[in-house]
Amino acid sequence: MSVVKSQILEQLKKNYPKFPKKNLEKALDLVFDEIINGLSKGNNVEIRGFGSFKIKKSKSREGRNPKNGIKINIPEKNKVQWKMSKDFLKKINLDFNNEK
Repeated sequence: MSVVKSQILEQLKKNYPKFPKKNLEKALDLVFDEIINGLSKGNNVEIRGFGSFKIKKSKSREGRNPKNGIKINIPEKNKVQWKMSKDFLKKINLDFNNEK
């Protein structure tokens, strides 16, 4: 099961009922926009306790069109690399480690 933005927004509304939903949505959009803007400028983005994002370039390469098998050139492009924090890793493995 995936978690989508609307579910995050609903959880924020439950945790902060005094804030209007519209303001919570603006705050959530602001966080996402700042991550995107930072990365688009070539900066690394670190959120303590969660992880860090950075831009990594993929090299141009030769590929094939799956429909007809013709060779095509796939250009160089930017990709986002995410590395989780040690705290994040501990939290997602907490139940797994306690079962042993």
